[in-house]
Amino acid sequence: MYSKAAFLTSLKHEAKIISHLAGQVPAGKLDWRPTPGQRSTLELLQYLTCVGLASTDSALTGGWDRWETYAGPAKQVDPAGVPKAMQRQVAAITKLLAKTTDASLRKKQGTSWIAGKKTPLGEALVETVLKPLAAYRMQLFIYLKASGATQLTTSDCWQGKAAKVAKAKKQQG
Repeated sequence: MYSKAAFLTSLKHEAKIISHLAGQVPAGKLDWRPTPGQRSTLELLQYLTCVGLASTDSALTGGWDRWETYAGPAKQVDPAGVPKAMQRQVAAITKLLAKTTDASLRKKQGTSWIAGKKTPLGEALVETVLKPLAAYRMQLFIYLKASGATQLTTSDCWQGKAAKVAKAKKQQG
């Protein structure tokens, strides 16, 4: 099972990528959405700034009664504010897990909203925090590409930085 340190390292990496991608939204495309029923690019960015923390809280408490505590302020975030909002989210998750040990990740029960049941806390955190952040990060990348950010490459999506020109040409070739 993941250690707490590995979990937090992965969380920070996801936050870095999301922060990078937030700065890549093509001009005039914040309201872009693939279909009328899906989130806009801005709504997706805002969701990403709170879903990790809300999911961590839910895994620890077993409920979603505090969702609006996190979602409300997220609705005020603009793309320029995403990096700071992601940093705040990582710091808040780190604080929530401050007293959590690697042993408690294995032994303590947490709630996995994805599985809909109690699981070891470490599993709940991977399933309900890391996996969704990675999935929604990929959704953001696809939104950006589909709305005109053709300069983005695999490096932007997986490393949170633009590829070097020589490497980008090889990736496209």
